[in-house]
Amino acid sequence: MRFPKKPADLALAVIGCLVIGFLLLPVVVVLPMSFNAAPYFEIIPSQPSFIQYERLFSSADWFEVLWRSVHVAALATLIASVVGVLAALGTVRLGARWRSMAEALLLSPQIIPSVVIAASAYYVFATFGLVGSVAGIALMHALLAVPFVVILVLSRLESLDPAMVQASASLGASPVRTFWLVTLPQLKLTLVASSVLAFHVSFDEVVVALFLSGARTKTLPVKLWDSILFEVSPLLPAISTVVVLASVLIVGSAMWLQRRPDRAE
Repeated sequence: MRFPKKPADLALAVIGCLVIGFLLLPVVVVLPMSFNAAPYFEIIPSQPSFIQYERLFSSADWFEVLWRSVHVAALATLIASVVGVLAALGTVRLGARWRSMAEALLLSPQIIPSVVIAASAYYVFATFGLVGSVAGIALMHALLAVPFVVILVLSRLESLDPAMVQASASLGASPVRTFWLVTLPQLKLTLVASSVLAFHVSFDEVVVALFLSGARTKTLPVKLWDSILFEVSPLLPAISTVVVLASVLIVGSAMWLQRRPDRAE
């Protein structure tokens, strides 16, 4: 690790670290707050205990919402992975002009504000009776996750040797067989990494879920949001800690898997 030698670079590094620390402080503070038996929030627990975690893991209500979030995220991951891979395979074959337009279109769900997408989805899904359904939430979560799948798969496709695909085609293999036997084996780790990241995008998403979930189809982030608004429960720091640790684990796994193909080569 290299330390900056110039005073200006050193000052910039210190300011950057302070800003990052300030942004991460609320997340870090939640951890000690969760180990407290007191009926109110305390940064330094006056009654250290694991009782909040015991209450959380014995609560049927919270576990129902948790598994619903996992169900929605799994469906969204499946849809986003299929659509994202097909979109990346098509985009990589386009010319420079059309490719830039296709990439802009595919990345637009992450550019347009989530509240705009959520309001538009509510209007459309209400027409088809999908508001308050797991399928409706999963479809919109998949839309938000597709850009991440496209980016990762495109970057991997650009590093592949096109001669292998051409050789397979010259030997009489169909495009589907070439993809299955030549391209897909080289994409498997990238697909796993993109799927893990898509799962995280869905599992952690709250704005679209607030618009589309009903009283019986709340996801974990939505229930957590409602709990913060309507009740002050000492259980909330424990739930927040579990969500934060799950997010760190998922994103860390995706980053680790994404780097493995490069090391293998």
